[in-house]
Amino acid sequence: SEQSNRDRLASIGRMLAGILHDLKTPMTIISGYAQLMAQAPEVDKREQYVDQIQRQFAIMSGMAREVLAFARGDADIVIRKVYLHRFFEEVYEQLRHSLAGRQIEIVIDARYDGTAFFDEQKLIRVIHNLARNAADAMPNGGRFQLTCDVEGDEWIVFELADNGPGIPAEIQGRLFELFASAKKGGTGLGLAIVKKIVDEHGGSIEWSSGATGTRFRVRLPRHRAEAPPAAP
Repeated sequence: SEQSNRDRLASIGRMLAGILHDLKTPMTIISGYAQLMAQAPEVDKREQYVDQIQRQFAIMSGMAREVLAFARGDADIVIRKVYLHRFFEEVYEQLRHSLAGRQIEIVIDARYDGTAFFDEQKLIRVIHNLARNAADAMPNGGRFQLTCDVEGDEWIVFELADNGPGIPAEIQGRLFELFASAKKGGTGLGLAIVKKIVDEHGGSIEWSSGATGTRFRVRLPRHRAEAPPAAP
């Protein structure tokens, strides 16, 4: 029907807005590596930077595929087995480059670093969005800490905390809505994207905030959900 087509187009529009918002991260990282390449006389260093740049382009093309898959009505997330020690190494490197020059100390406390099942690129987007919000809240610098632990056998828990001034009271009640932003010209898309990705994983997100900082707690199922039976 015309209404369902309109709804679908509106959904695609929201998704595109989210992806354009999140493209800032790989673009920032590519720019950082390109500058490093320009200053690196050693061939092996330059090759290393090229690899990292190509990895960011792969992430960007993954985002483009996501829009196409959504437009066709295909599944929106790809759950795979993730080796967390490698995942955290990559997250640390990416955060280091995307937050370069912002005086943010990045701390990763992997109390659990075994295996888990989630959409790796989507969870990296969650972390980047929360880290970027934290950095925006701490213009004079501060600390961003990512902690990972398990809760029983069922859940893996990521806590993402800053030591900034806390979330402004006027947006606390509508934190995960589009256009909830305390920043002039901000879209509030970051947290709406975070909530959507966590929901798609069958997880939950809680937060607490005060004068000593803000903490988000993301719980995701620890194991892969059983695949539905194949259609006959």
